[in-house]
Amino acid sequence: MVACNIFVKIGTTYTDRDGYYKMNKSFSGSPRYRLVFKNEKGFNIGLNLILIPASVSTLGKGSPEGIDYLVKEDDGALFRRCAVNNAAYDYYTRCTRDDLDILPPPGDLRIWILNGLRWSTATMLHHGAYLEDSIIKDYLGFYLGLVELFLPDITIGSKEKDYSGIYKEAMHELAHASHYAKVGNSFWAPYIKYTVLSLLLEGWQPYGSGGKEDAGYCEIGEMWAFFMQESLYKDHYGGTITAFGNKYWFQPDIFTYLYERGMSRSQIFRCLTSEVTAVDDLKEELIGQYSSQEKVIEQAFRYFGK
Repeated sequence: MVACNIFVKIGTTYTDRDGYYKMNKSFSGSPRYRLVFKNEKGFNIGLNLILIPASVSTLGKGSPEGIDYLVKEDDGALFRRCAVNNAAYDYYTRCTRDDLDILPPPGDLRIWILNGLRWSTATMLHHGAYLEDSIIKDYLGFYLGLVELFLPDITIGSKEKDYSGIYKEAMHELAHASHYAKVGNSFWAPYIKYTVLSLLLEGWQPYGSGGKEDAGYCEIGEMWAFFMQESLYKDHYGGTITAFGNKYWFQPDIFTYLYERGMSRSQIFRCLTSEVTAVDDLKEELIGQYSSQEKVIEQAFRYFGK
């Protein structure tokens, strides 16, 4: 969103996908211009308060005819916000029947960018997924109240990441958000509980060792997110789908194997029901929905030891 004002006269509009815009009011003087990171696709970047819908970057005064602004990497927070905005816009635009044919993330998605962190999350707190476990509450202490007050859905850790790195992180977390839109809080609560407790109790391993209760929720969720991260990154930048993610105990390459042999991302997504909470459930659901491809499905799971 572009906003500009002279005193109490305020104009707002959205840019198109190429950055062009036309204000809904005219100005005779030189208004102050701001970028408000509330996107018409249905997501906001930054804190969402009563009077401020999202993060705001001030561009200064400009001509009443409009201003051009080229965002550069050394623009810091503005650059990171634009990178996440562009990635999320790409993702939402592709969640259509004639493209990816998967559910978009739920409306009014709240995304935070945390430049001091490398890790990213899709806790979906604003949409009702919350942390009830007493161990988590004790650990967060005072900060639990702040988290519950501002309720982010996605956090993007942008530390030491360039544009392409931020793009990849955003694809991963937005894929989680699409999964959440399909399975809801009954799936997400044990999933997030497992990952947070793995961090707290297993030496800050983000996905744990895979041997504890509810690990299957994490396995399914991360297989999907890593696969989508890499396949969408390839769509945007070219090259091949890498094997990033399989250094953990789960195997996102199962989805890559199926995808490269003709199964679409939409077909895979269709199998991510709320009842699919472990890899055996996933295999059964895939074969149940696509019995004509049973042989290649069996090959995929056997090849990756599942």
